[in-house]
Amino acid sequence: MVVTSAVRSFLFFVFYNAVLTTAFHWDYKHEEEWPDQCKNGKQQSPINLSRQTATEAIFPSFIFEYYDEIYRAEIKNNGHTAQIQLKVGVKPKVSGGGLLSTYVLDNIHFHWNSEHTIDEERFPLELHLVHYDSTKKSLAEALKVKGGVTVLAVLFYLSPDSDSEFDSLFDTLEQLNKVKINEVKPIERLDLGDFLPRDRAGFYRYEGSLTTPNCTEGVIWTVFTNGLPISTRQVKIFSNLKTESGGNMITNYRTIQELNDRKVQVKISPIEFSSASRNVAFPIVLPLYIGFSILGFGNKL
Repeated sequence: MVVTSAVRSFLFFVFYNAVLTTAFHWDYKHEEEWPDQCKNGKQQSPINLSRQTATEAIFPSFIFEYYDEIYRAEIKNNGHTAQIQLKVGVKPKVSGGGLLSTYVLDNIHFHWNSEHTIDEERFPLELHLVHYDSTKKSLAEALKVKGGVTVLAVLFYLSPDSDSEFDSLFDTLEQLNKVKINEVKPIERLDLGDFLPRDRAGFYRYEGSLTTPNCTEGVIWTVFTNGLPISTRQVKIFSNLKTESGGNMITNYRTIQELNDRKVQVKISPIEFSSASRNVAFPIVLPLYIGFSILGFGNKL
């Protein structure tokens, strides 16, 4: 078979770009080296959220399908976060809440400290439940379409006691330091409902991006105004995970991005003492939260 110079050039181009993609390593200490979309995009995430500047909106209730099940799952340290994948035949779905479609859960992962801030306050932990449009075959395919991906974000506030509901998760997290990066460990029982706040009626809504390279835009974000408790001991288990270079993953959050001309909406929960209706995020635990910032978490911007 005769290979023309044009074919050779094309094959070289494909191989060269494949090598570049494979060889690209990133970390949170060198955001200036992230791809152009991350640096030049106009709808980047995360952002600072504020009840005072958001537009109050009315959205229908969320519809969660198969979120009340107990699942078997796998968790791994991918060098940037702890990521959970469910091992199921029927995947959990979410719709309603002003979303454009029905979305299938792809993965769950964590950021410590939080990526989003409320009134410039950063929280000890943020959970992302990443979903893709059920009409698409995968997360990768859905990312090619505006509105093809939606992320539900849950902020955690500091509690004096460890939440026993997460015991199995943290037991497995501690085992990740005994295995290689990207090596999975099983979670035999995972109650998906535990990863959502009890009050899901209040939330912020805006259009943004993935918070990791390549920072793809067109992602629909929901950040709940009510959160979940976590203890100092539990957060420190996250920060003991190892990076690709072998150091401790002390924090793994992206810096706050410019809002530009985007509109942020907020739905206020009708439930009494909800954080949004009181204009304060997680007010009951604020003294503990401030004390925790001394340890390096929950810092004021």
